[in-house]
Amino acid sequence: MRLKHSSWGTPAVQRLMRTMLAASIVLSATPLRADATDSDLTSAQVAAEILRVQTSADDVARRWADAELRSEALAEEILAANESVVATSAEYNRLENEMTQVAIDRFTGRANETILVLGGNAMESMQRDALRAMALDLGAADLDSVDAVQTQLASDRAHLEKLNAENAQLVIDLADSQTAINTQLAELAQLETHLKDEEVKREYEAQLAAQRQEEERVAVAQAAALAAKQEQAAATAAAAVRGSGSPSIAPTTPVAVEPAPATTPAAAAPAAVFGDSSWFCPVAGLNAFGDTWGAPRPGGRKHEGVDMMSPSGTPIVAVVAGVVKFSTSERGGNLASLNGVDGHRYFYGHLSAWEGTSRSVAAGEVIGYVGKTGQTNANHLHFEIHPNGGGAVNPYPTVRQAC
Repeated sequence: MRLKHSSWGTPAVQRLMRTMLAASIVLSATPLRADATDSDLTSAQVAAEILRVQTSADDVARRWADAELRSEALAEEILAANESVVATSAEYNRLENEMTQVAIDRFTGRANETILVLGGNAMESMQRDALRAMALDLGAADLDSVDAVQTQLASDRAHLEKLNAENAQLVIDLADSQTAINTQLAELAQLETHLKDEEVKREYEAQLAAQRQEEERVAVAQAAALAAKQEQAAATAAAAVRGSGSPSIAPTTPVAVEPAPATTPAAAAPAAVFGDSSWFCPVAGLNAFGDTWGAPRPGGRKHEGVDMMSPSGTPIVAVVAGVVKFSTSERGGNLASLNGVDGHRYFYGHLSAWEGTSRSVAAGEVIGYVGKTGQTNANHLHFEIHPNGGGAVNPYPTVRQAC
C-alpha cells in the first residue's frame, strides 16, 4: 500500500484514482476493526489498523502466489501421470492379450486362428482365467512380470488420483485467496482515507518505518544464525572425516547441513535494494504482495519476480525513466520491458493492456494496466529487476521499500 503511490498527476487526481480503484472491486469490504470517524481511537491506533490490514493482505497474496506456482507445476505432474497410466495400461493389456492368444492357440491346436473371449459373465471370466493360467504354464509370459506391471498400474492410477484431488483443492484455495485479497483491498481503500489526516499520516509513517526496521533486523539475525549453523555442521563433518582415519580417535557422526528453504527469504542474506526515493512503485494503486523469490517452477526454473495483486485496470508505471518496449508471450501475456536510464532492465507481465506504444518514458509515467493475461487466473503484476540488463535478482526488498 503504503503512502508512496505513484506521484503522477495532482494529489486530487491521485485521490480520485484511488477512489475509482476501490469502487472497481466487486466484493464488499468486511467491517473495519477501527474507524477513526466513528470512535475515539487515536491516530496511532488507526495507523496500526492500516498496517494490520496491509500485512494481512500481503500474507494472503504470498500464499496465493505459492498456490499458483504449485498449480503450474501440478499441471505438468498430472500430464506426466496420465501418460504413465496410459503406457502402463497398454503394457498390461499387451501381456494379457499375449497370454490369452497363446493359450487359445495351444488349447485348440489352431495357431493361425484368432479366438476372442468376450463378455462379462462368470463363465467367460472363468474361461479367461483358465486360458491365462495355461499361457503362464506354457511360458508365454512370466507371472512375476505380469504381477509387476499390474502393481505398477495400480500405483500409477493411485498417484494420478492423488494429484487430481490436490488440484481440485488447489482450485478452491486459489479462489478463496482471491476473494480474501479483494475484500482486504477494499477495506484498505476505506482505511486509506484516514491518511488525509496529517497526524494519522505521520503516525503511520513512523509505525511503518519501525515495522520495516524490525523485519530487517530479524532477517539479518536469521541469516547469521543459518550461516553459523552451516559452518558448525561443516566443521563437525570435517572433524569426523579426519577422525575416521585414526584408530585412537572415535569417529563422530556427521551432522547434515540444512539448506535454506527456497521460499523463505528471511533465511538468506537480505537482498539488495535498488533505486532511491525517486524510484516509483510499479503499481500505482492498491496492491498486496509477498516474497516468493526462488520458488520452484516446472522444468527446473525458479520464480524470478514478485507477484503484486491489485484490482484489474490499476495503472502500472515506469519505475524509472527509460525506454519501454511492449510484446506478448504465451506464459506472460501482455508484457513490458523497461530499459532504465539507471542501466537496469525492468520486466512487467500479465498486463490487461498497454498505454500507448513502445517509446521513451519518464519515471512514473503510465505504461499499462493490471490484468491476468497469459498463464494466470488472477489480476496481478509479475515484476522483475535485471541489474545492468543481466540475470534477475530478488525485487521484493526494492518493491517493498517503494510501495
